[in-house]
Amino acid sequence: MILLHYITPNELKEMILADLKVEISALLNRADEQENYTVEEVSKIIGCSKLTVYNYIKKGLLPASRIGRRFVIRKIELDKALKEVKSLKYKR
Repeated sequence: MILLHYITPNELKEMILADLKVEISALLNRADEQENYTVEEVSKIIGCSKLTVYNYIKKGLLPASRIGRRFVIRKIELDKALKEVKSLKYKR
């Protein structure tokens, strides 16, 4: 049993809405972090060929997971790689 003293229904409503907004934004951020890209999508984002993306994965410049015969690159890992190296294309 919860007893509320000295609080109006509008104040309670505002408190609940504020907490809901925080929780919803946290869930949306978590969903964005779990987004995955294929090699083709990464090549379009970076602006290079699929073969180049495969070479980045092979060299270890771009971390990727393998699911069957496909590579999957997590959005977080792609963002880290792009922050690390301004231009992946010219890093040797």
